[in-house]
Amino acid sequence: MYLKQSTSVTVVLGPFLDDTDGKTAETGLTISQADVRLSKNAGTFAQKNDSGSCSHMEAGYYSCGLNSTDTNTLGHLRIAVAESGALPVWRDFLILPANVYDSLISTDKLQVHAVEIADDLITAAAINTDAITSDALAASALNEIADAVWDEALSGHSTSGSTGEALDDAAAGSASAASIADAVWDEALSPHLTVGSTGEALNDAGGSATDPWATTVPAAYSSGTAGWILGNRLDAKVSSISGNSPGPGASEFVYTLTDADTSDPIPDADVWATTDSGGSTVVASGRTNQYGQITFYLDPGTIYIWRQKSGWNFTNPDTETVA
Repeated sequence: MYLKQSTSVTVVLGPFLDDTDGKTAETGLTISQADVRLSKNAGTFAQKNDSGSCSHMEAGYYSCGLNSTDTNTLGHLRIAVAESGALPVWRDFLILPANVYDSLISTDKLQVHAVEIADDLITAAAINTDAITSDALAASALNEIADAVWDEALSGHSTSGSTGEALDDAAAGSASAASIADAVWDEALSPHLTVGSTGEALNDAGGSATDPWATTVPAAYSSGTAGWILGNRLDAKVSSISGNSPGPGASEFVYTLTDADTSDPIPDADVWATTDSGGSTVVASGRTNQYGQITFYLDPGTIYIWRQKSGWNFTNPDTETVA
């Protein structure tokens, strides 16, 4: 019977039979700690370390507890009990390492190390095609392989037609810098679209390979993008735009215009600030962004905000305080 090394366990000893007729089960024996003797690998017998006594189960069989000290030595373990009135009983066990025991009895797996594999046991023919892929290797291993490739000396890799020969020729001047540059720029992007690579970035930037300055804006550009802003906001020459002033003050004041019913922002509304409730002295003006916001720079104090947009009715002015 197998036992796991350094692990507490309860074993069954018996049957204990009458020492007179050799067949009657002894069911009332008192088997104490001192009565249970252990010999580890044919060593001197000693009482078990577990302090518990043995308990009768049935038909002369007794359960006996062992602790991790009793099972701490790998190899053969004999348990012997010689109790007055009964024939001697003994039982042999084999103490196994935890991994080996769990591999045989439970769901663990045996640890088979490469140092224990005979020379030439693993050959190219023994490895299945595609058995070693990037998915089968840790990222750190791939990085180490890549580093080793780039650090490898060219001298041993100059076979005619090889990449090593081409690189060696380039280093030696057989290929001009101009021809190498031409080859790089003339290379198609399609084979170089690995995520995160320069090829992928260039391909993304190129889009459909059309001139970006010839693209209609805002077209299909999403709200808030550069194309959308250029198409929707910059609808006149910059030099011709008048009346848009962030204000003369030093305090930043952000004003947000929203729908009173839905709280949705109102973009592209004309907004101006005055220092009087009559609206005659305008100190800042502009248009709300996609979030319904506009930023003015004003002096601290009370200001009056005026709003205007086609299709909307606002109660003007809105009295605000600049901190």
